[in-house]
Amino acid sequence: MAQSLQLPHDETPRFGPLSWLLLLSRATFITGHLAFKAITSLPPSRREGLSFHEYVAYEGMRDYQCGLDAVGIQQLLPPTITTCRRYARRHKIPLADIRLPDGSVAAWLGPRKPERGVRVLFHGGGYMAPALPQHLDMAHGFASKPPEGAALVVLGYALASERRNYYPTQLRQAAWLLEHLLHVEHVPPASITLIGDSAGGHLLLGLLLHIHHPNPAVPPVAVEGRFAGAALVSPWVELGDPSLSSEKLPGGRRDIVTPDSLAYWARNLLAGAEADPWNSPLSAPREWWADLPVEDVLVTYGGAELFRDDVARLGEVLRSEHPRTTTVVACEGEIHVHMLMNRFLRIGKPCRSEEVFVRWLEGRSGGEDVKRASMSGILI
Repeated sequence: MAQSLQLPHDETPRFGPLSWLLLLSRATFITGHLAFKAITSLPPSRREGLSFHEYVAYEGMRDYQCGLDAVGIQQLLPPTITTCRRYARRHKIPLADIRLPDGSVAAWLGPRKPERGVRVLFHGGGYMAPALPQHLDMAHGFASKPPEGAALVVLGYALASERRNYYPTQLRQAAWLLEHLLHVEHVPPASITLIGDSAGGHLLLGLLLHIHHPNPAVPPVAVEGRFAGAALVSPWVELGDPSLSSEKLPGGRRDIVTPDSLAYWARNLLAGAEADPWNSPLSAPREWWADLPVEDVLVTYGGAELFRDDVARLGEVLRSEHPRTTTVVACEGEIHVHMLMNRFLRIGKPCRSEEVFVRWLEGRSGGEDVKRASMSGILI
């Protein structure tokens, strides 16, 4: 692995002065409209049980997602690899890169010979937004500093927009990354824990199915044995409109994602591609789930998120076909990827999904059998 990180050659299109002016004007308008909504929400009766901060934060997430296109969001947020570089510098941990065949990059953070295994992160963001610092915090169990003896690998997959990086580009990059870890770095599968949230969870599902049932457009991955675990945090299971698109969700709140933004992100990714088992996992034959190359599977989702019913269906399939080590936890009142949004939006409330995820993650590190056994009773 080389020691300097560079951005993938096609990660973010460059903006000229006029494009920047239009983007900043649009962002300013959205911010002004959000400020108006914040003022009109001062009476508690208009916030449907949310605190003022929660209301403004959730409204802001929805407004920016709906008001900005994919390329605009990519201009305003630092690329995934830049975020990894800053994270490594802040925590004073080693950083190197993995260069994939198409020029895209994954970041290796931490020791080269980790005693506590390797965690591989596929971040969320609708396939069009880069990783946030909180994604890396999540992969490290929200610890104040990265755990000693553990390495984290983050895939900086190509971000989709209206005109570039269509499916199955990201699945192809994920397959190359696993192939590299297994057969170049020689990391045994039993030392690898896979983590994916939202769109990253969708990518992880497609990758797990691809290993024993290869997508013909994606390089195969030879895996001897099983991965230590796979955590699916509010995975985006079906790219079509979610079943709760027009319903008010429990607790008087609506999710931070909207049906319109989800449909836009799906169009950007698929570009007219038909549904198949790797981009629409619930259409895969049920027997495909019985031979997943992974020991322990964790699925968490919120009772107040748009994906609730889709993820519940995924959980039923996993518990039926991969029952030995599957844990499914539905957290009432929580929104999409609540553990991450709770920190990114500085809500700071107790978060059950985070507690469950951290316990599960600790049980995958260094073969801590006692912690692993403690998870066996969680099944909701």
